[in-house]
Amino acid sequence: MRKTVAALTFLAGLGLISVASAQTPPPPSAVNGQPVTTLAAGISTPTSFAFDHGTGTVFVAAFGDEDSGKGGGVFAIGPGGAVARVPRTPSGVAGIVFHGGKLYLSTVSPKGGKIIAFSGWNRSSFASSKTIFNAADTVGSVNGLAFGPDGRLYGGAGLAEDVNKKGKVKPSPFPDPYTVFSITATGKGFKVVARGMRQPWQLTFVGRRRSPYVSVLSQDEGRIPLDAIVVARQGTDFGFPTCSFGLGTRCGTFSKPLVTLPKHASPMGIGAQGNTLYVALFGGLKGQPEVVSLPARGGTPTPFLTGFAAPVVATNVDQGNVYAGDLTGSVYRVPIGA
Repeated sequence: MRKTVAALTFLAGLGLISVASAQTPPPPSAVNGQPVTTLAAGISTPTSFAFDHGTGTVFVAAFGDEDSGKGGGVFAIGPGGAVARVPRTPSGVAGIVFHGGKLYLSTVSPKGGKIIAFSGWNRSSFASSKTIFNAADTVGSVNGLAFGPDGRLYGGAGLAEDVNKKGKVKPSPFPDPYTVFSITATGKGFKVVARGMRQPWQLTFVGRRRSPYVSVLSQDEGRIPLDAIVVARQGTDFGFPTCSFGLGTRCGTFSKPLVTLPKHASPMGIGAQGNTLYVALFGGLKGQPEVVSLPARGGTPTPFLTGFAAPVVATNVDQGNVYAGDLTGSVYRVPIGA
């Protein structure tokens, strides 16, 4: 799996290669036997989901084509199944979350990403938008987003500088790389929550627990470490670039991940219901893309959705359903069941 994109080095580690085809592929299969519904097709590199329960809208973030940058933005799936691109949303969207009547989206850019808040959804467009956070002065770019029980908005720092074939990392041009951070709902009060994660991609909260669960992607250059899911507690440091989940010097002095995953498993989207996490694995536990489940306390991941036609990136959970999006541009929904 190719994880370095020459034109988008800040996204190294994602391998976001659009393979969308004109023909909708068959859906994956749910291990629990529940039916899997295809909700949409043709969404260029779906990255994350958000949900407006008031209007029954499922929002899908799309990064777009990695070479041209086209085709991205946010797409809305209405309760009747109609799909449309939301006007005035940019390409390069990594994370979205709907909170307090607003849709928050994050963008990645080598010159600095942003968080934009959209207000006044009328089932076809938003009345207004406002950039509430410019990441160029802190973390560089912004990956996934999630609101915590404290009412603050949490995000992952997009990758700025990566490991080369000799295992070295150039100094980042940004003051707070490799971090999970939080801000207020208006974009103020920037705080670093946790450090030392090469690519904290997506985040979720479990119940009222105050620390986010984060999918973290390791490098594909030099010695290859394991991938991981971490709990980003205040003040924790997972060691990157000095240590990469067991590879490097002084690793024993750093915080430990909740679980480690096989090399190239590549955890992407993450969501939770109850005390169970659902995680999209771009490469899978054994080389095939899948969505897995695992206890929020840690433990062995088990397959939940298998048989994707292409690597899976986006995953989230809402009202008893798991949502997933793969690189064919298709979006799926499956009930968790009893």
